[in-house]
Amino acid sequence: RLANGEFKILVTTSMFLYKNVDLIPCDFSFIFVDDVDSFLKTAKNIDKALYLLGFEPRDIELTMKYIKMRRNVTEENAEEINSLREQVKRISRKAKGVMVVSSATSNPKSERIRLFKELLSFDVGRPVFYLRNVEDVYEDVGAKQTILDSMLVEKIKQFGYGGLVFVSSDYGKEKVDELKELLSKHGITNESYENFSEAVLERYKNGELQVLIGISSYRNPLARGLDIPEVIRYAIFYGVPKIVVSLDLEGNVKHILLAISTLRPLIARDKELEKWTPTIDKWMKELTKLGNVANPPKDRVEQLREEIKKFILSEEIIKKINSADDITLRQEDGKWYLVVADVTGYLQASGRTSRLFVGGITKGLSYVLVDDKKVFNNLIRKLRWWFSSDVVFKEAQSIDFTTLIKEIDNDRERVRKKEGRRDDFLKPVLVIVESPHKARTIANFFGKPISRSLEGHELYEVITEDKYVVITASFGHVFDLNKEEGYFGVLESSNNGRGRYVPVYETIEGKESIVNAIREASKEFEQILIATDPDTEGEKISWDLKNLCSVYAKNIKRMEFHEVTKRAILNALREHREVDENLVKAQVVRRISDRWVGFELSQLIQRLFGRSNLSAGRVQTPVLGWVIERAKESQQKKYVVTISKDGLDLRFEFEEKHEAEKFFNEIKVVKVTKGEEKRIEKSPLPPYTTDVILKDASEKYKLSVSRTMEVLQDLFERGFITYHRTDSTRVSDFGMNVAKEYISETFGEGFFKPRTWGEGGAHECIRPTRALDIEDIKAMIYSGELEGFTKDHIAIYDLIFKRFIASQMKNVVLKGYDVKFEVVDKTQEVEVYEEIVEEGFNKVFPIKLVRIPQGTIEVSANKFMRAIPKVYPFTQGSLVEEMKKRGLGRPSTYATIVSRLLERGYVIEKNGYLLPTA
Repeated sequence: RLANGEFKILVTTSMFLYKNVDLIPCDFSFIFVDDVDSFLKTAKNIDKALYLLGFEPRDIELTMKYIKMRRNVTEENAEEINSLREQVKRISRKAKGVMVVSSATSNPKSERIRLFKELLSFDVGRPVFYLRNVEDVYEDVGAKQTILDSMLVEKIKQFGYGGLVFVSSDYGKEKVDELKELLSKHGITNESYENFSEAVLERYKNGELQVLIGISSYRNPLARGLDIPEVIRYAIFYGVPKIVVSLDLEGNVKHILLAISTLRPLIARDKELEKWTPTIDKWMKELTKLGNVANPPKDRVEQLREEIKKFILSEEIIKKINSADDITLRQEDGKWYLVVADVTGYLQASGRTSRLFVGGITKGLSYVLVDDKKVFNNLIRKLRWWFSSDVVFKEAQSIDFTTLIKEIDNDRERVRKKEGRRDDFLKPVLVIVESPHKARTIANFFGKPISRSLEGHELYEVITEDKYVVITASFGHVFDLNKEEGYFGVLESSNNGRGRYVPVYETIEGKESIVNAIREASKEFEQILIATDPDTEGEKISWDLKNLCSVYAKNIKRMEFHEVTKRAILNALREHREVDENLVKAQVVRRISDRWVGFELSQLIQRLFGRSNLSAGRVQTPVLGWVIERAKESQQKKYVVTISKDGLDLRFEFEEKHEAEKFFNEIKVVKVTKGEEKRIEKSPLPPYTTDVILKDASEKYKLSVSRTMEVLQDLFERGFITYHRTDSTRVSDFGMNVAKEYISETFGEGFFKPRTWGEGGAHECIRPTRALDIEDIKAMIYSGELEGFTKDHIAIYDLIFKRFIASQMKNVVLKGYDVKFEVVDKTQEVEVYEEIVEEGFNKVFPIKLVRIPQGTIEVSANKFMRAIPKVYPFTQGSLVEEMKKRGLGRPSTYATIVSRLLERGYVIEKNGYLLPTA
């Protein structure tokens, strides 16, 4: 019967499949694999399952060849790999049915698992979703265990059944046994994780046991294995979850790396110790590499261990650690230990109290009995680094526990009743962004996403608070003006004597597969949110995508955010809007004018010069004119005489050389006359806008505007900065909170002075999204937590961070003078700062102080003369500054215009200056 296909449904084991695959007909329309982990223990089961869907052994062999070759692409094999890719695409169409797998609790190791991705367009892995609806509460009770014990008993009696107790790992398993006995004495029924079983679980579910006791580590079974939303209501942490590292560094490579990466920001910010930073960075880079090797060389690990141990145990480092407010140093039995927070353990354990059910996510309570304030500070900071503002601790005194417990219990009642109206179910939503990088970043905010492929296009599936979100990318514009229809893609007609213009759009060459994939994906969703960039170009892309998807989905809205953070994404998922057609029209008109002017001018210069590769444009052409004009002006010279001595810097300019020489030869002394002492208050600069960051990056780091925009785009998409195409200096309330957090912790709350720098509006300044300075970033890079950051990323992020933080600090008050300098027959008056009276933003941007004595200063040996251009040619940065000043171009086009002039060969860059080629 089996061989003849005399059945409608076949239920079998993986072993039966393995032994009898040749007997089973290969025309299944649906295959369901339960407990895929067990199924995948035999890699050949993958092949056999694929046979049942219509694939042949040679198909699988060829696909595996492609998978292996793709790992090492070279110039020699690139053509063969491309050919194999096309063959695999054709093979994938052979699938006669659908396969569904479930119960993936671990990551499969076999390389054959990639066959599912290539042939069936889905990944088999372990999705992890970071969903929390937890009230995070703390109470500072101190390190006395008797007080901790009594507080634990008191809180369990207050909160009742459905509790978990997590003991900090530094107290050891012995403490679990002690607490088990203590709670029993006080009439609190409980059980330890060491005795955990199905029978214990049943007693806990039916209320016979009030609490279970475990260790606050992600490895503990109570922290990772419990998913019973109808029962678990709260978790109490007996001490802050900790990781204790012996400074003898006897542990593995990862422990050594943890110790040194924890200390790096502390040392890098200390003026006397910062000399150690390059050495620490070298250690961290090597340890990160060794940590990824299965069997690292023991002698090298031992050598590193000794070097780092000697460094950490030095007197100056021990002293520095003791002074820190977020690292604890302990000495026990003559040995030193470094104690930091176990963030993963806390999130994993507290997450047991808040689980997904048909009506959403249950409310939970996490109550931390703080035994070490420094480690608790470390926990807060690490949570902030990784999860921004998602986890906020509140003091126990500020909580209305009666109301909170009632809310928690209402959710449990709903879970028990399996209550969930149709409106409560997770709503499937398709979110379309412009960049695949941004799509991945957003998906990773909510855990480890499920990835699948549609028409060769990646989609990432995650769960948010109340939505099942699928995120994909349009890769920018998908449609553009046609080049053949009408007048360069615009039809013209007359209506009652009035001209009527209709733009004709077509799919951009190479974007056909993306258009097809998005159209296919839209069939699966009732709601689509289009989250393209928040500018006129983004609005036009949104309008195009809305038209593309509206055949299948009726509820299509515009989703807008100005920073790629979890908080901003969740807000945008809740607060969407219609596509703004006025912005779309503005972009359409701009594109038409670019096309008409550009094509006409381009054809003209192509005819004039007989070269088909030349082009011109509405903005590009006048900007080129400025470059030519400035280059001509730079041929004219002027003469500069400077005097520099002991902080004295004077400059005199002359049109004629003989005047400069005469003045220069007569200089012997400078007469200094100081005015009345005065109090001077200086304000910081506003945060960055696009034009200013492009100029500063060009002048300070010699970065091209295109490279700077590329780095800014990457920083934005990875969630480190706000949207970078902006001419606004406005700072939001959330931005001010980021600054307050950093300034208060680093310099003291008195240095914080909030400034909005502008009225309300859609756009904000360019600012960091989290209170991470460059030393935090470097620590993350060298410890392997952060990949893909180049020196350009570091330089530009540092510019943005410092400028923003300074903009939110109080003014600097200085003591100074108006000083008159008399040299030969010339006089200059300069405001000079001698002393800082009240510190402020100078903590970030130091202010030059000069003490100049009144009277006569001999300067015969300190004078200089040289000829310089009357005006210098434009740099890339100063050209952008000029475009901003003259109102030509936009934040989204500055870099494109400059790059196009260079690419077309109209302009070359020499010694950092832009010069016309003819």
